[in-house]
Amino acid sequence: MRAVNAASKSLSALLEQRSKGSQAKPDRSATESVTQQAISARKDLNILRELSPGEVDIERAASSMVGKLINLEMYSVSLGILQDMHAPLVSLYHPAPPQLASSPLALLALPLHDGTISDLHLNLLSTYCLHALNVIAQTTTDYPTLVTALYDSASPTILHWAPTFVHLPEKQQDHLYTQAYTITSRLASTVSPPATAYALRMFSLLCLAHTRPSVIAANTFWQQVVKFTAMFANTDSVTPAEGAKQVCESFAHLLACAENRQDANDFMAGAAFARFCEYWSRFAKQAGDLRALERIGRLTQMTKETVQPEEDLAAIETSILCTTLARALAVFEHWSEHSTDFANKVHETSTVIKSCAASFAQSGPDHDRVKRGVERLRRAVVKLTESTDNTLPTDVKKCAKAVLEQIIDVLSEAITQYNARSSSTFTPVLEGLFTLTRSSFALNKPDTYDVAHTHLSRATSLIAPELTLTLSPIMIANYTRCVASTYHYIAGQLYQNGRYDHAVRFIEESCRLGQQALELYQTAKRNANSMQMDGETKGKEEAWSQLEEQLWRRWELLGVCHAKTSDRKSAYHAFLKSIKAFPFALHSLVQTARSTPPSLLFESAPALKQLGALLDRVTYIAACELLQSPSAVSALSWFPTGNGELDQNGKCIVGALLERQIGSLEESRWKHGVREVLQVLLDDALLVYDGEERPVRHARVLLKKLELGYHSGSSASAGIQRAGEDAQALLSRQDFALDASLARFCPEFLASLHLWLAVHAHRTRDASHSPAVISHAEDACRVIRSMVPIPAPRLSLGRKTEVVQPAPAKRTTRIARAVPKAAPKAKAATTRARAAPVTPKKRRALDPVSLNAAVTTPPKAAAVTGKMEFDDFANFIRLILLTGMVSHLIGLVGHVLVRVQLLNAARKLSERHIGVASEVYVSLTIDTAHEYVKLGRAEKAVSILAHALPAVRNGSLPQDVAIMFLLRYSEALAAAGEVLKASVTYCDAVAAASDFIAEEKGLPTAHRIRIRAALLERAAEAALSYAAIQDARDDPTSSIEGLLQALRLWNRAIDTISRLQPTAPKPPVDDNPFEVTPKEVDDAQSETKVLSPRASRAQLFLDSSGWRLAEGLLSTLLSLSQAYAARGSAREAEFFVQQTKDLAQSLHAPVMISRALAQQGELEIQLGQLQEGHQSLMDAAELVMHLKGPDAVEIRRLQGRYSQLQADSKGAKQLFEEATSLLDELGNMFASLDGGNIARKSLVVSPRSMNAQMSESVLAPTLLARVLRHQISLLHEVGEEYNNLLERFAKLPHNADAKAEEIALRAKLTLDEVYSRFRADMFLSSLAESAMTIPMGVSGEMVSSASQDMLETLATAEKLFWEHMSYIARRGHVSSVREAAVCLALIRTFRTSLGRGDKHTPVLAAQLLDASTVTTLRREMLEVIRHKFLNMDAMDDLQWPLITPNGSPLPPVSKPKRATRFSSSSLLDSDDDEPMDDVDLKTYWEAVAKRYEAQCFDAQRMSVSQADSLPPNWTVVNVSITEDRHTMFVTRQKAGKKPLIFCLPLKGRREGEEDEYLTYEDAIKELQETIRLSHESTRQAVDIKKDDRAARTAWWKTRTELDTRLRDLLADIEFCWLGAFKTIFVPSPDVTLEDLDALRSRLDNVFQGSLVFQDKKPKTRIGLDDGLLECFSTLSPSCRDEELEDLVYFILDLYQFHGVPVAISEVDMDAVVVEIRTALEEHAARVKGRTSQDDDAHIFLVLDKNVQGIPWESLPVLRGQSVSRIPSMDFLLDRLEFSHWRKWEDGSPQDGLVDRAVVDPRKTYYVLNPSGDLKGTEGRFADWLKGMKSAGWDGVVGRPPSEQQFLDALTNRDLVIYFGHGGAEQYARSHKIRHLPRCAATMLWGCSSGNLKYMGDFDRTGTPYHYMLAGCPTLVVNLWDVTDREIDKVSQAVFDDLHLTADPVKQWRVDGETTGKISIVKAVARARDSCKLKYLTGAAPVVYGIPFYL
Repeated sequence: MRAVNAASKSLSALLEQRSKGSQAKPDRSATESVTQQAISARKDLNILRELSPGEVDIERAASSMVGKLINLEMYSVSLGILQDMHAPLVSLYHPAPPQLASSPLALLALPLHDGTISDLHLNLLSTYCLHALNVIAQTTTDYPTLVTALYDSASPTILHWAPTFVHLPEKQQDHLYTQAYTITSRLASTVSPPATAYALRMFSLLCLAHTRPSVIAANTFWQQVVKFTAMFANTDSVTPAEGAKQVCESFAHLLACAENRQDANDFMAGAAFARFCEYWSRFAKQAGDLRALERIGRLTQMTKETVQPEEDLAAIETSILCTTLARALAVFEHWSEHSTDFANKVHETSTVIKSCAASFAQSGPDHDRVKRGVERLRRAVVKLTESTDNTLPTDVKKCAKAVLEQIIDVLSEAITQYNARSSSTFTPVLEGLFTLTRSSFALNKPDTYDVAHTHLSRATSLIAPELTLTLSPIMIANYTRCVASTYHYIAGQLYQNGRYDHAVRFIEESCRLGQQALELYQTAKRNANSMQMDGETKGKEEAWSQLEEQLWRRWELLGVCHAKTSDRKSAYHAFLKSIKAFPFALHSLVQTARSTPPSLLFESAPALKQLGALLDRVTYIAACELLQSPSAVSALSWFPTGNGELDQNGKCIVGALLERQIGSLEESRWKHGVREVLQVLLDDALLVYDGEERPVRHARVLLKKLELGYHSGSSASAGIQRAGEDAQALLSRQDFALDASLARFCPEFLASLHLWLAVHAHRTRDASHSPAVISHAEDACRVIRSMVPIPAPRLSLGRKTEVVQPAPAKRTTRIARAVPKAAPKAKAATTRARAAPVTPKKRRALDPVSLNAAVTTPPKAAAVTGKMEFDDFANFIRLILLTGMVSHLIGLVGHVLVRVQLLNAARKLSERHIGVASEVYVSLTIDTAHEYVKLGRAEKAVSILAHALPAVRNGSLPQDVAIMFLLRYSEALAAAGEVLKASVTYCDAVAAASDFIAEEKGLPTAHRIRIRAALLERAAEAALSYAAIQDARDDPTSSIEGLLQALRLWNRAIDTISRLQPTAPKPPVDDNPFEVTPKEVDDAQSETKVLSPRASRAQLFLDSSGWRLAEGLLSTLLSLSQAYAARGSAREAEFFVQQTKDLAQSLHAPVMISRALAQQGELEIQLGQLQEGHQSLMDAAELVMHLKGPDAVEIRRLQGRYSQLQADSKGAKQLFEEATSLLDELGNMFASLDGGNIARKSLVVSPRSMNAQMSESVLAPTLLARVLRHQISLLHEVGEEYNNLLERFAKLPHNADAKAEEIALRAKLTLDEVYSRFRADMFLSSLAESAMTIPMGVSGEMVSSASQDMLETLATAEKLFWEHMSYIARRGHVSSVREAAVCLALIRTFRTSLGRGDKHTPVLAAQLLDASTVTTLRREMLEVIRHKFLNMDAMDDLQWPLITPNGSPLPPVSKPKRATRFSSSSLLDSDDDEPMDDVDLKTYWEAVAKRYEAQCFDAQRMSVSQADSLPPNWTVVNVSITEDRHTMFVTRQKAGKKPLIFCLPLKGRREGEEDEYLTYEDAIKELQETIRLSHESTRQAVDIKKDDRAARTAWWKTRTELDTRLRDLLADIEFCWLGAFKTIFVPSPDVTLEDLDALRSRLDNVFQGSLVFQDKKPKTRIGLDDGLLECFSTLSPSCRDEELEDLVYFILDLYQFHGVPVAISEVDMDAVVVEIRTALEEHAARVKGRTSQDDDAHIFLVLDKNVQGIPWESLPVLRGQSVSRIPSMDFLLDRLEFSHWRKWEDGSPQDGLVDRAVVDPRKTYYVLNPSGDLKGTEGRFADWLKGMKSAGWDGVVGRPPSEQQFLDALTNRDLVIYFGHGGAEQYARSHKIRHLPRCAATMLWGCSSGNLKYMGDFDRTGTPYHYMLAGCPTLVVNLWDVTDREIDKVSQAVFDDLHLTADPVKQWRVDGETTGKISIVKAVARARDSCKLKYLTGAAPVVYGIPFYL
């Protein structure tokens, strides 16, 4: 122990020594000595412990030594002693000490013991804890482990012993804890890492907290806590989460320790403690320690409740605020842990937040902390408010939103009331409002829109100028921009979801504030210095640029929303502001405008493109919807300037906008008021574009002005001329100033200028301006030619040449028939399965190429050395379109050559500019080739088209252009006679069209109109191509159908395109025979209007497509007129030519007017109206005589023809020569035009003969053939000229029409030669003036060589006529067909008379004469049949006609039927009106059509008699008059007998009887005069009063005289024209051959004995044919002598014709007549009683047009007989076949030969007095008809029937009886009747109901023929006007004979007994004598058709 004490003393001494000399360095040896003593003492202590275990003094000594060693900083020795001391010390107080660790850190811990520990031990334990802490702190380097050990509750250290140490004296406790504080705090300053240091500092503060209240001040303590924590929190090596957790744990320990203090209430109060709580809350929030936050909240509240010094209250309040804010922040950030009671936990936040307002108005650290707390809370609630997390509870989000609103309220209050107007308040409040806006807004909840708008309005109010005075301008601008952007965001959401009306107010504010922000920014930018701007705008330049770029788009969006809500006015203003806001400078608009055309200017950038669309929209709304004044529409009014003048850039901008406006309104110029707007725009553009500074643009606008002037119909010709001169001067300048970059477009503009001037010259409608049209067109042509680049020299064919292909240009406009599109907004046309263009493989020169064309592939274009630049591709297209329009105008003016030149120039330009494979070039090629087709040079057209065919075939063209090409190519091939190739090409076009779809969706109205017009145009062209093919196939019916379809389509196309023109007053209705009118309708009727109202009043300002459509319509109308004229339908031809003339006049198309007048003149001449025709020709000539073209040639030809008819041969010859000369001159011009292509053609086309080349160069070969034919006919084989003409005629191109003209000429010349020989022959000189018959019995041999030559010539003529007939039979002019047929019959008659008639001659001649009667009607039958059973499902004109590859028409494809609510049976009438089965009826008409289609003029086929199929009691008699009116053919045909034909001269047959000479003209004149006087007296009857007996007597006297006059005329016709030959009308009796032989022998004896022959033994004996002898045998023996003389002269002529000379002068004519009369008496006596005539014999009259007006039925020979009329034998066979088709009531067919029509009298319909003015007739028949209703009759009395009623009656009834005026034409249109599938037997008792109007060279037309075409079996009509009472007697007699009373009709049976019944025909014949005037009235009724019996 002494050793220990000694060591202790040594240590004390050393300490004392050091304390006295602290500045001196300790003695090293002394230190070592002490150390050795201490070590020795340690050992000694251990020995003592062993010796005296549990001795406390030993541990006290050890403790004292450790203290001293620590003071001497001898920590290692101290550590050893402490290690030795630890276990013994524990044993002193712990009876069962635990196992202790051996590590040094374990020395810090002493096990706790619950038992009582003595003071001595406590003192020793406290000292040990302090010493261990000090030593370990100095010796260890494992500080983290040290910290862990200090805080580890499992190893109790000094603080863990604090509850035990409380028993120590207070001072000792204070010493213990203050020393521990000092040790650990010092150690913390040297320790790393920061977390360990912070833990040590917190440990030290925990130790300090255990001291007495007097030791440490509360504020100091808490400040130290905050200081230590701040040091820790500011280090970067600690993560916020880890640091916050550690801080919170430390603060919790500190607070727990503080709470255990005696002065806890005072200690945990004050400003420092409040700051501590605030600081703690920050870390608790960060750590998510919500319990800590709640605890902090309680603590702060307690602090607030304590009494505090005045100076601390503010700080405490601030801390409380910050703490509360932090706690709220933590709650929001960790909402998931408080979701159950979230609202209550944030409730107090509301009060706290409201208390923060003042802090924002003050500065200082405390207030800054409040601001930061509010800001952090704001950001947290913003995050929650904007959260899209679906798991976020609603109440959390709601609370967050409420807190945010309170924060915003506080911030707003700070701004508005506390003047806290800085970015720290404005920024959060605005951001908060933005958040509230976005969070409150819900698209599907419209009620939230107001909330969102309220928030944004609040934000707007906060940035009001009075509140932002303290902010910098840039900052104000930024805030304004942000508010505007938020408005825009909400607006965008609403817009995208279609809530346009709600979006408006948001977009309005967005635009207003955005514009305000931009203005503020720009102002600030101008006023601030660069340094300030750089500081405030750093990083925001892009935002401002974006705003400047987007502001105009926002205005546009506002306009769109207004437009969507139909607020056009607001939309307009918004769009206008958008344009004004456009950043022109950003997009270099000025620079681009000076080198770029306007159309490309707005395509050069996306923004400019959108600006262009916006400008289009604004302009359209202002002009077309709002109808603003023109000046307000102009862009010039949008940009006002201070001095009233724009700067240079402004002029460029405004000018570009104005040009865009002009372009945008071009498609709308058809709308009301738009043209006035365009005029102002043009004037403004001219004002902006000064001619000196911008000459090219000024001229460009002048061109637009010319265009508008044309389309607006401006009459200011002086202004137009001045504009043209100004534009030409500007474009011809050398200095172009600002437009130098645009000068390259001057040639294009110059060409357009000339073209527009040509158009304007045409529009004046002044004939004197026509030369100006041509002059300007020629100037344009020269300019266009100069624009064509020069090709490089062509290399030899053996070398390969690279072809410079033009770069594909952007197409913004479609050329030709495609639809123009200003911009590709939507795809206008697509195709199905369209293959991409593929470059063809290279081939060798001799490789075959299949192009389906007559020519080989053209060579590739030569390399181009230069290329013309155009304004843009669209303007190039416009130039081409304008060229096309001018070419159409030139065509309408008639300058064919100039038109072709212009088209060729445009073609070359297109070829060089964009190549031959372009749609532009192909379209021009189409038009050029079509001109050659019209000129008759079809082969040239085919060659031209074949040049572009490869481009079409390889699919490189738009499909619509390819389709149009194929159609025109097909038409050209058809015109060239290549029918098969034309048909295949047409089929290709049809296939291509079926794959073509034109899309209209999304396009503007004008574009859709043009697309539809183009669709109609293609269909019209298809119909024309179809018509051309059918015409080439010799199928005129189908051809006319195609033309009519084309006509309807042209009308629809023009009607469609006319919608782009302003409406005009309706024109007066034309006299249209195709429409129903209240008065009597003309015979030529059509089912629809020919011209639509728009087409009939076509405007003068049509565009290119409009003129093309108009020209197509005109050409189609004229083609229809010509087709109908050739068919023989004169009325239709007249109508169409009148329509052509009217339309051409409205279009100012002089050449088309001339063509129409020429056609009209030709028709009038053919109609016999010579003077009218001559006047029409003179009018036509006046229009075109200055021209050198086919039209002038045609007019001269027609004038020459008129001179011929007027017997002016000299004048005719001169006109024909002029016509030929004109054609030659024009042909030479075209030859020179085509000369440039000869070399090129020689490279690709095989050489042809010179004759072929000459033929191809002939223009209008058909016209030339007609002219040459007239010339040759005039010359009559005189001189060399005649031979030259014949030679030239033979060299003409061999097309069908020219060939027909050639053969017709040769046939006519041959026949003329025959007549010349007749006149020169002594025996045959009278042949043409003598009666001839077929057949004629002649025995013996011909002895006259002259007759033999004659026969050979006749055979040649016949062959030529047959060949001619093969060309014209189907489509030749009806007069030519009739003439050829009659000539053939006449030739056959001549041959028979000369003894060379064969067995087929009678039938053939009879068939020819029958065919010559109603050629037109036969042709019309084919057309009519096609309309009888129209498939309404297939009636769509847009459906193209279909054909087979060989050209045969195919039926149209039916559309799918739509289901209807009503069955078809419900639409039928009653059962008794049910017609014949439609299927059988259709089959019948199809059979009829097939028979008519198979008809042809073939000698072999026509040699088969049609009469053999007739009943034996029927006889057909044909009466025809030749065209010279000198000869009449009378033919009789009967079943089983050879036809008998009489060829009778109408003058000169009898000699010495001039008084009885009755020419055809005399007879017709007398008949017409008699009928005229009858009509006059008939009309006078209504003026005669019943009580005026004298007047009545005089009237009846006149009528009686007329009756007698007519009777005498008919007797004279029979006597003078027929004479003995009238027996041909007498039914043949049944006589035996013996009787005929006896009569023949008797007559032979008479002539042998009475005639004196010059040759005593004639070799030829005349033996009359049996048929002829049988006919003569019926001649009455009591006939007049003159008639017997006819027989004598007939036989004498036979001798003469056969070369048997007879001394006629020596013949005793009286004796011969007596002998013949005796012979006839003997024959009559011989056959008396043995012959009988059929009582039911019936005669059918087939009358040609010349004799149809004569009442043949009332000739004496026919009076009383059963005679009816029939158009021709074919129609008679039709009626028979129809009767066969009719079935009996039980459905069984009729057997045997049918000789009647079956009419069921029970199915009768009547119309009595429909006009109401025939009261007498109504009174006579009304009761009878009323009674007949019981028999099944129905009808109307005293009122007109509807058209459908009348048509239904004709269709469904068997008999229709009409008592009214006329033929009921006013109640049913003729075409409706013609198209009936079935027609009842009809009685039309009205005046002139059977009158067939005389039509000159054409066949007659009238009501009877309409009924015949309808299939009417029997028709009763009146030839002229009759009085009602007289005709009522006739009709009553007919009804009586037919037993039309109730009982017989009811008992009628179809299979009933017919014996004793008479036919309707017989009844009419018998009724003729029932009236008073038996001829004037009795001869009027005639019957058409076959008889029926009742």
